[in-house]
Amino acid sequence: MTARKDFRIVRDKFARDNGLPFGRLLSREYVLSVLKAEGHAYRSRDFCPLVVLWGWLSQCLSQDKSLNEAVSRILAHRVVTGLPACSASSASYSNSRQRFPESVMTRMGREIGQRVHDSAPQSALWHGREVFLVDGTGLSMPDTAANDAEYPRPMKERNVVGFPLLRAAALISLATGAVVDLAITQYMGKGTSEFALLRSMMPTLKPGSVLVGDKPYGAYIVLADLVARGIDAVVPIQDGRKKSGSTVVWHKPEYQANRAALYDGMPDSLTLRQVTIEIEDRDGSTKSLTLVSTITDPAITDADIADLYRQRWNCELDFRSIKCAMQLDILRTKTPEMGRKEIWAHLLTYNLLRGVMLESATKANVTPRHLSVKGALQMVESFTPAMMHSDGQQSLYDAFLGALAGHRVGNRPNRKEPRMVKRRPKNHARMTLPRGYYHRRFASDGKNPLS
Repeated sequence: MTARKDFRIVRDKFARDNGLPFGRLLSREYVLSVLKAEGHAYRSRDFCPLVVLWGWLSQCLSQDKSLNEAVSRILAHRVVTGLPACSASSASYSNSRQRFPESVMTRMGREIGQRVHDSAPQSALWHGREVFLVDGTGLSMPDTAANDAEYPRPMKERNVVGFPLLRAAALISLATGAVVDLAITQYMGKGTSEFALLRSMMPTLKPGSVLVGDKPYGAYIVLADLVARGIDAVVPIQDGRKKSGSTVVWHKPEYQANRAALYDGMPDSLTLRQVTIEIEDRDGSTKSLTLVSTITDPAITDADIADLYRQRWNCELDFRSIKCAMQLDILRTKTPEMGRKEIWAHLLTYNLLRGVMLESATKANVTPRHLSVKGALQMVESFTPAMMHSDGQQSLYDAFLGALAGHRVGNRPNRKEPRMVKRRPKNHARMTLPRGYYHRRFASDGKNPLS
């Protein structure tokens, strides 16, 4: 069978979900249109972009992230489809992943996230308005020279064993949990603050929408920028600010000459609304938290604003799902470009999961936030072998959606968890120098370098 005919069969099979329940969002026509729009030319080969994308998505869904498992899955699928078996070596697949354009993965991740968000029912809006959650996080990377050059480790780890770190901030749909945008930068240095990342994502926010964030987003410069774009915000007041009264006027702070470009054109003052809520602290005690909001509409009560901010905790759960359930807390790739593609591949997979969760929730007449991401991952893993053999039977897909709707999460308002772990680490010595040093010491005298 010729490579061109192989490619045609694989491409047609991809249109029928290719063993994953995402074909309604990630259609063949859509993927090919993005490849064309980004100017990616490719040849007909075993690991064409469609096959690489399917293998990468299945890799993100799997608890075993290895290249070998992904290639084994592709090999089995080719044989079942009637194609000749490809090599079991992961070399060609690895090279094809490197050729896969970062811009294609990034664009699909953003567009699928936006599409899932736009598919939310009108009843999921807050007072008829779209709400986005914003938060930042850090990700660790393998200790390679390329990663360390682009994403250097924190200063306190420069002269000891450590790992490159990057900082990321995400805009997350409150209604669906989909990530509609993400910005990535170095962990430390000029222009690496969460505000700088938010500023790069602000074009994603539509006028009239509402942004809910934590204390870092409560600065005058952030709120003024949002107001200028027609976007409202609900954030905790920053330390040192006046907290008395239901309405407060903030004045533009003095700024250094090198920041004039940021402050010029901003209003001299902002009239903000203050709302005080009671929340439970990590130790079980109750404390007061003062919120500020640019929403001054009297039809929206203080209780409405307080309830909206309490839902900010969802973004913490979303990050936990992405970093822990999908195992993205520590990247595996050894170059910065592949690291970014790894992040966006997982976000694309996560948004596709959120898409089927939205469809399942709609059929079960519940909100998408009531369904479990971990449960969705388990359902996809369980149903994938059957879907690979069924050519997308509707009855099987309906059973999949029904089973997914059965995995619910509880209502946990004001949930706080201590940052502690119960299980003790194994009693091994800690590495304080590069691993190669210990290899050389052991090879030179045959003794344990730690003894």
